[in-house]
Amino acid sequence: KSGATLAPKWRRTQRALAMRTFVLLAMIQFIAGSETKSIRSTRTYGSRNIFNLGKSFQSAKDRLKRMAVNRIDRARMFRSSRSRETSRTNSLVFTDDIESRFERLLRESSKAPHTQTGRGGRPEVPAIAFDIDGVFKMGGEYTSVGATVLRSIQDAGIPYVLMTNGGGGRTEGQYAKEINQKLQSFGCDGGECPHIPDDRMILSYTPFNADLKHLKDKPVLIVGTPRAMDVAEHYGFQKAMHIKEYCCRHPTLNPFGTSGCEKDDCVINPGRGTSEEDFAAILVFTDPENFFEGIQVLTDVLLSSNPEKTEYEPNRRIPVVFSNPDLLWKAQHPHARFGQGAFRLALEVCYKARLQSLGLGEQEIEDRLGDFVQYGKPVVSQMRHTKQALVAQEQELGCKISKYYVIGDNPHSDIQGARNMDQIAEEKLDTRWSGILVRTGVYKDGDDTAGADVVCDDVLGAVKHVFQEHKNELKLKSKKSSVSLI
Repeated sequence: KSGATLAPKWRRTQRALAMRTFVLLAMIQFIAGSETKSIRSTRTYGSRNIFNLGKSFQSAKDRLKRMAVNRIDRARMFRSSRSRETSRTNSLVFTDDIESRFERLLRESSKAPHTQTGRGGRPEVPAIAFDIDGVFKMGGEYTSVGATVLRSIQDAGIPYVLMTNGGGGRTEGQYAKEINQKLQSFGCDGGECPHIPDDRMILSYTPFNADLKHLKDKPVLIVGTPRAMDVAEHYGFQKAMHIKEYCCRHPTLNPFGTSGCEKDDCVINPGRGTSEEDFAAILVFTDPENFFEGIQVLTDVLLSSNPEKTEYEPNRRIPVVFSNPDLLWKAQHPHARFGQGAFRLALEVCYKARLQSLGLGEQEIEDRLGDFVQYGKPVVSQMRHTKQALVAQEQELGCKISKYYVIGDNPHSDIQGARNMDQIAEEKLDTRWSGILVRTGVYKDGDDTAGADVVCDDVLGAVKHVFQEHKNELKLKSKKSSVSLI
């Protein structure tokens, strides 16, 4: 056949080979650019996983390279076997150009720096969950660097929450307002003071609102400071009763209380109770103001729906939901104070002894102690609410979270919470967690760090560490960030 009839077929074949080669080149460039990102995001999964991931990406890259080279060689052979008369200017693509482009792309892919981006091209940034007591404040005294730290986090576009195992019977909005007022009082170093929105506050009892919806139309006994009733009503618990009110209705329950016969001459009227006192649950929002009263009354209510008439009802089982497992916490006193965790321990011991006195066996006692439900750090259910609050900010800030940090002063609360979440993340190949300990609260040098990744002097040093670890990822919204990345 003549060269004139072969030319169109040659061009069609050449174009087909070229298009396939360009597809392979695009795949190679994508894999070369993704290899570093994938290994970086999984480097903490363990040395075996890193090796396997790196090996898999390199093998795929090598296979694609060989396929592309083979196609280029075939194109060369095909072209050289055909008529040299066909003008190169009539061809849409040239195999020489394909080969040079292929080699150039490989060089650029191996040398080009990788930019961290998440879904939809969103930049990847860390997220931070700050503890409050022992980090930003000690009792009623706030640290002077708090405004600097929070403004820097906001300037950097980093998702964050303030997470505490306390709350003091305040709503999230009330607590946020208090912190914002404190930040204003420090003057914010002449800059704009950061504003903490309500949804950035995760209090010890915040999960009650979402997780205990099934109890909102049932009678529940509220334990804690009197203003905890305001929070219960704010959450929508329609039939809540505070322990103080319950004791006033039944003054003989606590013989040492303000309404008890051992302390005053009040006239006792046992008939003041209502039908709404057959509680479906006991909710411990904060530490009770009176440990003895709390232990005695909760034990009575756990044993009977009507303690004044019946001592023990064998078929009665209701949950006690605690919001804070901390044995110790940092207040203004130089040394740590007992927290709600101490109250739970005391209640468990007394309740168990009371059940033994009623003749219950060890297995049944253990089953009843299983009715104690725990929230608060480091419990996973609490940490998941924290994660949800952080992830909810991704859309607002236009970012993708690359790593979660918990900054706190309590190794067995803050750091253990981070470790619990990191273990789950490792198993599910999810975004990892890290715990940073500060020396301004419960933790003292020489104490067990519970596996903290870093120990810093204060919250400012902790945030500097996070910025340093992610300096290549962060794209600051303000060029004059308060926290140096160096």
